[in-house]
Amino acid sequence: MKTRLLTGIPAAMALIALVMWGSLGLLRLVVVLIGACAYLEFDALMFSRKSIVRKGTMFVLVAFQIFLMGGDHLTAFYSYALITVLILGSGVLGQARSGQFELALKEVTNQSLGFSYIVMMFGFLFNIVSWPDLGRTYLILLFLIVFVGDTAAYFGGMKLGKRKLASEISPKKTIEGSVTALVASVIVTVLWVRFIYPEPMFPDRYWRIILATPVLSFLAQLGDLFESVLKRSQMQKDSGSFLPGHGGILDRVDGLAFTTPVFYFCLYYLWETA
Repeated sequence: MKTRLLTGIPAAMALIALVMWGSLGLLRLVVVLIGACAYLEFDALMFSRKSIVRKGTMFVLVAFQIFLMGGDHLTAFYSYALITVLILGSGVLGQARSGQFELALKEVTNQSLGFSYIVMMFGFLFNIVSWPDLGRTYLILLFLIVFVGDTAAYFGGMKLGKRKLASEISPKKTIEGSVTALVASVIVTVLWVRFIYPEPMFPDRYWRIILATPVLSFLAQLGDLFESVLKRSQMQKDSGSFLPGHGGILDRVDGLAFTTPVFYFCLYYLWETA
């Protein structure tokens, strides 16, 4: 617990400072680098066959796609489709030439999964922070929902937890912890509206954001469980050791995987343009 706090609190403060006062160029660089490094964690977790060529190639492709996600949407879509086709085609043909068809399909599936998983997790962050005038404010809300909810689930489960949420996937997660996360997420969203959102908010927008918050919190918990499935499939406790007391990068940000794209959807279609 002490190690968790000693690393978690400075990391949280650095993250807030970067979001609130860092330049957009620096933010973009940090997101691209952390996302690409997160793929390396995924590769180390999911592949028994080590390959510098595979790691290097995927590092570049993931970094390139995350970078493009912060620009024109159509360009990013075409790039995503093209890279996916290249991964599928080159992966299957490259391995299948040796006659190892099962290995070929397994590796190309893992590569495709890792590419989509990491890009989905990090790719929309710059779209959110680049939103005119309010991007940084909304990114803070996303982080509050995901990370405060995760912390609340941890302590709520530790103090109140009795009924297992998904014992085969993550034995320590409880229904009480999950509910605590949902409640905490709504509370921090209300506080965000009251103290961080820089202008008076119309009631209809306020309720759209409040009603979306439990869904986003649920998606964050689903992302956490998804990463637990990945680790369980490989008989690993953590995805890495990047943050002492917290595990790897993926262990800390897994809640963003499904939440970030849906958050951006809400921002684009429901909150700021409705």
